[in-house]
Amino acid sequence: MKQAILAGIGKLAALALAGVGTAAGAAGLPAGPSLTMGTEERSYIFSYLVLDQPEQLGREEMAEAMQGHFANMTRMAEAGDLLIAGPLADPRIDETYRGIFVFSTAEADKAKSLVATDPSVKAGVFKPEMYTITCDEPLDDLLRLEKEYEQRRLEDPEIPDEWVGRMFVLAIGPGDAAYEHTDAVLIDATMDRINDDKDELRQILWLDATDVEEARLKFRAADLDAWSFYGWYGSPCVAELKDIN
Repeated sequence: MKQAILAGIGKLAALALAGVGTAAGAAGLPAGPSLTMGTEERSYIFSYLVLDQPEQLGREEMAEAMQGHFANMTRMAEAGDLLIAGPLADPRIDETYRGIFVFSTAEADKAKSLVATDPSVKAGVFKPEMYTITCDEPLDDLLRLEKEYEQRRLEDPEIPDEWVGRMFVLAIGPGDAAYEHTDAVLIDATMDRINDDKDELRQILWLDATDVEEARLKFRAADLDAWSFYGWYGSPCVAELKDIN
């Protein structure tokens, strides 16, 4: 029974998390400040969504929690608080790690308050694991890119009627891990766990690759041992960041 519940959560979470682009674009996101020079470092709050105690929920309670989760993501995107969301995919960081949020704020308390509004967190489906990430990519421009993507989708008959996400790869390594910076690196951030002085600084990269084998080919063989590669499904607009840096 527990395994069936967890499998159901995976499917529901994938649908809800991957849909943030649809809801945000349809609502008309605020453009947000432009950082198109890509030279000014800025911090954001990153959160894993980790399975909590979903087995305690019945089918109807689970459905209600996940519907609320999706609606709350839409609300946060419309408000300009939620910049990136999406489910983790195979190969996974850990079976209990199901998705990610990246918030526009650098304040941990504000990010915690935003996560606390999520009905799936309130119900015990997920719990957050939060980090400060710092990068010079203009993540706030994702709000504008999503809005422009939605406008193109409405105007161009060649673009599918429904919002469609895509696969990316996340690479995580020590803070001093070496790699050759290529166009495959869409976001290059340092990663520091909040309220954990023992946690070592890490790097997290969003890679323009659709599977791990493709991602590994972007690295020099001598650097590969320092990195772990994981699947992630999200907005195609993330790939457009490399065009505005």
